[in-house]
Amino acid sequence: MNRQWGAEIKISTTTERKEALGDAGFVILSVAIDREDSWKRDHELALKYGITHYSENGGPGAFAHTCRNLGLILPILKDIEEICSNAYMLIFTNPLTRICTAVHKLSSIQNVGICHGIAIGYFIVATALYEELGIKLSPDPRFLWRDDCVQVWEEYQKIAKEKYTIKAAGINHFTWILSVREKDTGREVYPLLKEKMAELPEVFEPLTQKMFQLYGLVPVTGDTHVSEYVPFVSDLREGTWERFDIQLYDFEWSKSRRQRTLKFMLDAVEGRESIEPLKHTMSERAEFIMDAMLHNTHAYEEAVNIPNKGYISNLPDGAIVEVPGVVDADGISGVYVGELPVAIAALCRTQLAIDELNVEAFVRGDRSLVYQMFSIDPMIQDPDIAAGSSTGGAGSSTGGAGTHAPRAVATKTTIMMDSINFQCLSI
Repeated sequence: MNRQWGAEIKISTTTERKEALGDAGFVILSVAIDREDSWKRDHELALKYGITHYSENGGPGAFAHTCRNLGLILPILKDIEEICSNAYMLIFTNPLTRICTAVHKLSSIQNVGICHGIAIGYFIVATALYEELGIKLSPDPRFLWRDDCVQVWEEYQKIAKEKYTIKAAGINHFTWILSVREKDTGREVYPLLKEKMAELPEVFEPLTQKMFQLYGLVPVTGDTHVSEYVPFVSDLREGTWERFDIQLYDFEWSKSRRQRTLKFMLDAVEGRESIEPLKHTMSERAEFIMDAMLHNTHAYEEAVNIPNKGYISNLPDGAIVEVPGVVDADGISGVYVGELPVAIAALCRTQLAIDELNVEAFVRGDRSLVYQMFSIDPMIQDPDIAAGSSTGGAGSSTGGAGTHAPRAVATKTTIMMDSINFQCLSI
């Protein structure tokens, strides 16, 4: 790419982190430990004890995910502070809000959390306003983890972005569309979006449609991520996960897709594949943000994860929120969006409290804080389970629904923590 497109970028490689950091001006953090296999285990572990959840950014799975990744990230933060303390870190690692919370609490590194979730909002807008955009809607418009559905998602969001601009805010993976405007005229089309959302087939993002009916705003990130922050689908016994047809991430598909991507890269290097399609691929926006900082362009970004400084007036100051932002040589400033609806703000505040407890529990190795965190988590319905005093629950291998296991049997909470080798870390 560098050679064929005449980019004239100096590229070097090393497997030594300290050597790589050198005098870096930017550091991109995108790490995970056995992503699909770990994610799958987190889901299955919770499922064994009666909890159905997407398991990536919310619920008990997010606790394990956070702790695994923080164990990997903290030494990286230490090296950055020692070697290139003025570098700006761009964070892509999930659970994004919890990781950003940890970085802000535990380091002095300038940073921003970045997520492409806003693109899902454009996909939803495109599906609802398909007639206005000249799109022929499929008889089955559901999003599934399949190559053809991902291709449709990418095409739809590109079409919608050409005509509309979305303003959204909340917390990462749980943001809400506040405005949809035509780019050419500035006309607000949210009333039309609401009208068209009500006409969509019931099979299209049914949880998203239910949230819209309840709260009057459309959630950005679709059913999979929305389901991580609300209590409505987590009880295995109620069967709401199936009723809302939540699409669990397809772990094997993801592995296969990564292998195909690797093969394409190797074939491109050997000249067997053209790299021209890469000119039009989706961007995660890192290069745009770095360019805006380097050239002081005051660029507008639709979604950045930064500490709240009154941007969302009814969420706590200092908490990590996702809002539009302006990027220049001084860094990133959020755009003021005002208040979220009371119910939505309440759901967000609960998650922000969970984020704080997760980070504090990890740093201190304090199980009591984990119990408190689980006790307010919408995914966990039983206070005995949250406090580690019961292993009962639908699907439990130690008893049926409501069964209380002997004390000798490890509790659900203990199993979750021990499964990721939870321990006190000195930092």
